[in-house]
Amino acid sequence: MRWKKEWILLIALFLTLRLVSSALGAVIASGPDPQPLASGPIYTAADALLHQDRISHLLVNVWERWDTGWYLKIAGFGYNAADGTVSFLPLYPGLVHVLGALIGNELLAALLISSLACLLTILLFYEVARCEGLNNPSALWASFFFAFFPSFFFLFAAYTDSLFLALTLGTWLAARHRQWVAAGLLGGLATLCRLQGALLSPVLGWVFLAGAAGVSGARPMEQVRQVAALWTARSGRSKLWAALKNPAWLALLIPALTFLGYSLYLSLSGLGSIPATLEQHWGIRTVAPWTGFGLFLERLFTTPRVFIDWIDLGSLVVVLVLLGLGLRRLDPALSLYSWLTLALFFMRGTPPHLLDSFNRYLLSLFPVFLILAGMRSRILRLGWWALSLGLQFFLLLGFLDWRWVA
Repeated sequence: MRWKKEWILLIALFLTLRLVSSALGAVIASGPDPQPLASGPIYTAADALLHQDRISHLLVNVWERWDTGWYLKIAGFGYNAADGTVSFLPLYPGLVHVLGALIGNELLAALLISSLACLLTILLFYEVARCEGLNNPSALWASFFFAFFPSFFFLFAAYTDSLFLALTLGTWLAARHRQWVAAGLLGGLATLCRLQGALLSPVLGWVFLAGAAGVSGARPMEQVRQVAALWTARSGRSKLWAALKNPAWLALLIPALTFLGYSLYLSLSGLGSIPATLEQHWGIRTVAPWTGFGLFLERLFTTPRVFIDWIDLGSLVVVLVLLGLGLRRLDPALSLYSWLTLALFFMRGTPPHLLDSFNRYLLSLFPVFLILAGMRSRILRLGWWALSLGLQFFLLLGFLDWRWVA
């Protein structure tokens, strides 16, 4: 990747959103302290790591909200089988621990890591858009759709979202350039950031098979037919065998093996398992995707709603429509990634809310924003951006004020 003039606009977009978010945080911090809606030993430990000077209070400590306390506790004091920290993956808090030791402030380190990863995410998303055939204006439009999504501000927060997305986008670009070892390693790191990274193994497998069939970049249905022919036709099997002779394809297994290895490590070390921890500490039971979707439908018609439920539900409906369109417009590997990821989200069968954080989780379905780039009406595009950005700032203010928004 070489420097491109379009990056200047993307960097300006990042800096603008970052500065506005910091300014809103300073406004919240300069008023009365909001009442924390989460407390306990985890937050007590996290609070002990905070600096108490005026600048830290205005620009740093105001971002200690919800899951941030858990990452800070892990970064500062490690994991404990009894306190629920096992459900949080180690890469992000590990990086926070290292950088925090260097600069002497764990929360500032967490925000710096997230902000840098956010900038990389914006640039890498633009490169993915160009790689998928969008011209420069359309790739930039897709980037704005992405950056204006209501939950995008979580990429600035001390959460794993920006790091996971940067690693996932890097994985996709490496696979597109047939750099299988790099793709596997990046996918493995993504899995240590969020376990959904394990889904990158079958996605990378499809990219490999499409390359073996010689149909990378072909129309979706043609690509599906030719990949199927690798198993059903003699000429296809010959192509597949020739591709498998290069051992680099084994790197595509790294994300899945990372998931299995980390799960085994948790078990052997006595820390337990992530599904058991989720059920014990949050009452979230892991179920099959279809069971989770059925439980969602049951909640949809039987439980009262709060305002964030409507935002989650609206986001899900929009994404489902776009992914349906994407079956005919996106590379099948991108559709596979999106639908597998969506199925994984529904495996959280018993969340405390209707969908519980879906507006944030859906941000990782980056192919959706490639489809939105096809919106040609300038008025409709500007209207969508205004609505999304306004909702983003509204949710950000709620997040900084200790409201549950995702």
